[in-house]
Amino acid sequence: MNPQQNEAACLLEKGALYTRREGHQWEGRDLVFAGFKQGAFSLYFGDAPIYHFDLEGRWQRAYLRDRHFIRRLDGAVHEVDRVREGANLVMRRRALEPADARRVDEEIRAVADALLADLSAGRGRRLDPPDDKARPIGEAELRDFLGRIAAWDARAWADFEARYRRTYRPLAFLPPDCPNAVVLQATVGDRDGRAFAAGTVREHGVRSPDEFEAHVREVSGLLGRRLAQTRSAYLAGADLLRLREADVLAYLDLIGRGLRDEDGPAIDDVHAFLDDFQEPVIDLDGLRAAYDRRLTRIGLGVESGAPEVRRAYGKDWYDADLQAFAADAKAAGIELSVLALVGAGGRARRSEHVERTRRLIESLLLTRGDLVFLMDERELTDPAHAPKGGEPLDEAEWRGEGGPL
Repeated sequence: MNPQQNEAACLLEKGALYTRREGHQWEGRDLVFAGFKQGAFSLYFGDAPIYHFDLEGRWQRAYLRDRHFIRRLDGAVHEVDRVREGANLVMRRRALEPADARRVDEEIRAVADALLADLSAGRGRRLDPPDDKARPIGEAELRDFLGRIAAWDARAWADFEARYRRTYRPLAFLPPDCPNAVVLQATVGDRDGRAFAAGTVREHGVRSPDEFEAHVREVSGLLGRRLAQTRSAYLAGADLLRLREADVLAYLDLIGRGLRDEDGPAIDDVHAFLDDFQEPVIDLDGLRAAYDRRLTRIGLGVESGAPEVRRAYGKDWYDADLQAFAADAKAAGIELSVLALVGAGGRARRSEHVERTRRLIESLLLTRGDLVFLMDERELTDPAHAPKGGEPLDEAEWRGEGGPL
């Protein structure tokens, strides 16, 4: 990047991800960059502010006033601030109050209205990309998309959020290996009244294949053109792989049939999650059949390798149960993600938790493509369901525990 160029100018010249892009320059103002990439549209005003949208015109991320803002599908708007704490750069996130979230919505909508007015006035210069591999955006198309953004007023957002609540039951734990995946709920809530990492327990239910097919249609309609942003799906919930094999395979078949684009299935890989490895659980033949239907990764929720610590979280599976399931999954060609807790067991069981968790993870014989995540139990555990007893780690102990694991 030329040090004299701002972000907008650099993207206009070399923003390869934006296969269709253009710039607009008005006297005395920073260059405005507009670009389409896979499933998304972006606006850059010099170095800031910056806005990212899905192809329905809904804003997803923004950078303004030295803060990052994220709008979730459920309507929550989070503000993320990066602050320096000693040698560390720490991300601080907070959910905005509804009135503040609406103000951000309206501010972004006003940006689109202002750009439309500028284009209508006919002043300024249009700058096409110098890269022969990129195509400029026609002004009519740009006006149409800005109008799409501007249409997301308070009423439109409220209607969308109500539709989201009709489509999804409260979401349980979402594994970190599929942050952008399309979430599809074959099961909802928490079986046996327990959640991974002693999280909030929600009412449990299982959708029949017919009910799941209707749910897939609802999700597809809710997301619309946002589906183009990802080729992955997360098939919830944590008890999915403990259901009848025939139902698991039916759910996977329905994803392939229900989420499609002009080239065929829109989903290339499906993720699942499991945190109880006792029988009944899908066997090797079932896993092979699931892999043939694009189940490519399974997250393994392992609160601890220490049995007594696990029992405090309501889990009584044995190491051999996990080892057998992991071996079957690997034999079927499925990649694994292991999710272990930092801080589980508190100060009294810290050494046992660290050592036995490390040994258990090593015993799974993970290979290239497998992942290990160290999860902060403080962020996941619901105080109402937290394991009883045990003095929690202090900050220094917590930060040090992740290294040995």
